[in-house]
Amino acid sequence: MKPIQLSFKPGDFIFREGDTCNGVFIIREGTVDIVREKDGILVCLATMGAGDVLGTMTLFSRDRRTASARTHSAVNVVHVDIETVEGSFKNLPIWVQAVLKDSVARLKAANDQLVEAKLNERRLQMKIGTTFQSASQFSCFLAYAIRVGLVRDEGLELFPLKGFVERCEGIFLKQSDFFEAVLESFVKGSLIKIQEDKKWGRSILSPQAVILEDFANFIMICGKNDFSGFVPTKYSNLLSALVRLSRRPGAKQFYSRAELCEQIQKELAKLINDSIIDDLIKLRVLSATPGVDKFSWNDRQIQKRMIFESTARLMKDLSDERPSSKAA
Repeated sequence: MKPIQLSFKPGDFIFREGDTCNGVFIIREGTVDIVREKDGILVCLATMGAGDVLGTMTLFSRDRRTASARTHSAVNVVHVDIETVEGSFKNLPIWVQAVLKDSVARLKAANDQLVEAKLNERRLQMKIGTTFQSASQFSCFLAYAIRVGLVRDEGLELFPLKGFVERCEGIFLKQSDFFEAVLESFVKGSLIKIQEDKKWGRSILSPQAVILEDFANFIMICGKNDFSGFVPTKYSNLLSALVRLSRRPGAKQFYSRAELCEQIQKELAKLINDSIIDDLIKLRVLSATPGVDKFSWNDRQIQKRMIFESTARLMKDLSDERPSSKAA
C-alpha cells in the first residue's frame, strides 16, 4: 500500500495511547505533542515538528501505542502503514535489521526513563505549587529584596537585578528561565519598569514594594478563582477613559448616568450604550448610590486593577509550559 497524506486540525489525536500500532507518521508541516498519562498525571514528553517520525516505539514489537500524539497546530503527515514498513524492513541486510531493532529498543528504554523523570518533576511541582503560587512567592520575595537592596543614585531609585534571578532558582526550585519569563510578564503588564543603568546594570526603575506585595495576594486569589470577575479586555479603553476623566481639571466627584455617558463618549470620541454603566457596576468598577442618580469611581484603584489583571493574564499564558526535547 502506498503512503498516504493526512491532515489534522489543532487538538486532534493522530493516535492515542493504547491504540493498535498501524504504522508510522512522518510530519511534513506543523507541530505535534507527545503526551502520556500515568498514575492519573498527564505529561507532555516532547514537541515534534517537520521531518520527525511518529510511532516508532511499537513498530517492531506490534505492542499497543505507549503514548498519544496530539496536534498542537494544523498538521500534515505522511502515513506509512505497518505492512509496508515491515515489507521494506525485510529487504534490508540482517545486520541492518539488528542495528535498527537494537536502536529502537534503546530508544524505548530511554523514553521510559524520560516518562519517570517527567512524572517525578510534575509530582514535585504539585508539591511546590502552581505557576500562580510560584509567581506570588516570587513577587513577595522581590518586594522584600527591594526593601533591603534599594539603591538611590543621582535622584533615581533603582533595584539592581544582578544575581537576583539566580538566587530565586535555588530558593524556589524552578529554573531561571521561568523567573525571567515572570519578570518579562511584569514588564509587559506595567507592574515594573526595567532599564539598563550604566553603573548598576539591568535594574528596576522606581520599584514599589507595596504594589508587588499587593500583586502577590492578587495572583494567588486568581489561581484559586480561575480569573472570575476580571474586567473584559473589550472595556480596557473605557477604563482608561474613566481614569483620564477623573484627572481632568474640574472633574466632579459624582456624575449622573447621563453626564457620565456624555463624558465617556467625549473621551472615546464615539457613542456608547448606557447599559455599559450597569456592566461596570456589576464589575465593581463604578460605585452607585442606592436610590440616587450618582456614580463615582477611584481612578487609582482602576489603574491598579488594569495593571494587575493585565499581568495576571500574561501569567496565565506563561502557565502553559511546553518541553523542547524530542522523544517518539
